[in-house]
Amino acid sequence: MDICFKGDNYTFNFRVAALIKNGNKILVEKNNAVDYYGLVGGRCKLGEDSIEALIREIKEETGEDVSFIRSVGMLENFFISRYTNSPYHEILIIHELEFINKEIYQKDEIINLEEEGNAKFYWREISSLDKCKPKIVFEHLNDEAFFHLIVKDEKIKDQV
Repeated sequence: MDICFKGDNYTFNFRVAALIKNGNKILVEKNNAVDYYGLVGGRCKLGEDSIEALIREIKEETGEDVSFIRSVGMLENFFISRYTNSPYHEILIIHELEFINKEIYQKDEIINLEEEGNAKFYWREISSLDKCKPKIVFEHLNDEAFFHLIVKDEKIKDQV
């Protein structure tokens, strides 16, 4: 059971995302329906820790095994969903992982096995990611210390 539920005013979501480096590039997801990039990941399930969840998500989405390197950061994100136009309270934990199969680093794009062609994964230089959400996360991915950020979308105040 995914940790995502609707309360009176907000939908709560517990997400995990991966920082996977390839030289000076990182793996990002691009869905054809939206005009921005995001980190690869998904929802944590009840009873599953964030590292287990992320390893499972990457396997489900790419068919590849990964190993854990380090914990990178956490984001408390308050935003209006582009799908439901309703307020979300999201906890996002980011871990750095690496692919066990090194051949995957040679591919320019990787098909997302779960999205039926709507989303693909690409290697992109962090400095070239002008269209990414939430942008502040991408600005901290190279930090050596674990970061904790709180982001509140200005539109959220009008919705709650």
